[in-house]
Amino acid sequence: MPKENVYRLQARVNEDTANAARLGFPDWAVVMCFYAALHWINDYASRQGEKIDNFGASDSSQHSARWKYVKKLARAKNWGDLQDAYETLFRASITARYLKDLEGLDCSAREHYAKYGVDFAFDCLKTIKNRLES
Repeated sequence: MPKENVYRLQARVNEDTANAARLGFPDWAVVMCFYAALHWINDYASRQGEKIDNFGASDSSQHSARWKYVKKLARAKNWGDLQDAYETLFRASITARYLKDLEGLDCSAREHYAKYGVDFAFDCLKTIKNRLES
């Protein structure tokens, strides 16, 4: 049996970590769902023989190049749900890590995600996996 792609392996590890963090550390569950999704994207690109670096300008970040890749892939395959799920996870992970959009709410990201839940993050990850796993 061929060895599993390192990106797929890391995606699974990150998803396991997200599940472990789900109840006590919901902010980190969101972050780990995003990073699992990121590695599913990398895995898919790798299996297609594509380099995500080629999708960004020389001065763009890896995240920017990956976002361009996701948008191109979603358009080509008519997978709007893939693009929506990835964008949702990206934005939620920014909120969890940098408190984006939580300024002035007088709560931590952990409190925010404990109150509003993280099921959406796992749903987004499932959408991405369903599109890219095979």
